[in-house]
Amino acid sequence: MNRALRLQRCGRRLAFLGLRTLVRATGFAHARTAGSWLGELRFRLAGGQRRRLLADMAHALGRPPDDPLLPALLREAYRVNDGAVLEILAMFDRRQDEAELAARCELDGLDHLRTALAEGRGVILLASHMGNAALAATRLAQAGWPVSVVYKESRMMSAGFLQRGLEHYGIQGILANAGIRAYGQMLTALKQGRIVFMMLDQGTKQAQDGMVLRFLGKDAPMPAGPAQLARTARAPVLPLATTAASPIWRFTIEPPQRLGQASLQADVECLVGLTERHVLQRPQLWSWHQRRWRKLPRALQGP
Repeated sequence: MNRALRLQRCGRRLAFLGLRTLVRATGFAHARTAGSWLGELRFRLAGGQRRRLLADMAHALGRPPDDPLLPALLREAYRVNDGAVLEILAMFDRRQDEAELAARCELDGLDHLRTALAEGRGVILLASHMGNAALAATRLAQAGWPVSVVYKESRMMSAGFLQRGLEHYGIQGILANAGIRAYGQMLTALKQGRIVFMMLDQGTKQAQDGMVLRFLGKDAPMPAGPAQLARTARAPVLPLATTAASPIWRFTIEPPQRLGQASLQADVECLVGLTERHVLQRPQLWSWHQRRWRKLPRALQGP
């Protein structure tokens, strides 16, 4: 490992420890507000990154580069998602009061979930990085639904941080970094009639690990895992849309998508398209500044 990479990882580790200290000082009740202020500061100091993101957003949204709405959308995205990050850290660092969590989130479309689970094949709940989607999973678990969350462990976090945090709320954690073992755990969870909560919108780290598809104006390597899992288990995929961030988080579980009738690539394209639709409907709620997407070059014109 070269020195620059070591310094970069050390910096991220220190950032995590600093944020964890911050949420312990503010408590869950004020974590989102603190995160929103942090997002405001990062937006203002972003400089060249902000200008590149605005150009990327204009390309993705089909708007003129000088559209005055774009800075407002990006600023809100920073505030919403940095606030969500600190809220999630607070949730997983210490078990929070159920009533307080319930007061922060409304979840619509439970009838779709109930009907899909009645088929006995489990359900894949496909979320995206639009606010505190972890709160939706927590609410389901607190209401007695069997939830398994697929997550990736970042080097910046303390080992086991997310796993312990999920266990606070009776949620089964499945570490995606475990590869084939994780895939087996997902299949088992679906066979047991559980809700497998996962995301695909950050793409894969290496292009060879995914399918390169057009996503928000960029050719991004997108994971085939969710579609392959649905095909193998014959389980329905229910998209989870973030529909509001204020005054509380609001999510909607949409009707199921049935995969396996076409090729795997067609199914992956379907799920990527659903996620893209959610972002385009509410661009101010998506984390445009997440590292993997923002570092990709804009795609040339064409399909």
